[in-house]
Amino acid sequence: MPADDVLARIELEVGYLLRRADRASRRRDRTPPTLERSAYLVLQSLVTDGPANVHVLADRLGLDASTMTRQVGAMVAAGHVRRTPDPGDARAVLVEPTPDGVATLARHRAERGALYAQILDGWDDGDRAALAATLHRLNRAMDEHSRG
Repeated sequence: MPADDVLARIELEVGYLLRRADRASRRRDRTPPTLERSAYLVLQSLVTDGPANVHVLADRLGLDASTMTRQVGAMVAAGHVRRTPDPGDARAVLVEPTPDGVATLARHRAERGALYAQILDGWDDGDRAALAATLHRLNRAMDEHSRG
């Protein structure tokens, strides 16, 4: 297959993947998700990498600070995160997950993990590991590209 055809197929398959992943996660019980994708990723970052200010969070997730500020505001209102004074800079504020946010993230990850366990049921461990590694590599390449 010519290189241009392969790239066109990758682009199309990524589009299908995003649409189908959203559909699959909504279908499991026909209720709205307990955590929006943006909140899921913010919480995951905070739990994995620790509390951060809005600018650091925006950089971690490849967003602009104004978008992150709005997302954090919604997450504060939902009780998933709280703003706390930065001990290293009294003028700055850190965002950290609340116990409810951590529990919601854990529940959401378990639900998504169970979903993907069903979807990938016929895949052997090697194929699953190869998919995880390839998706990680793709995400890193996208980050590098967007950062210039």
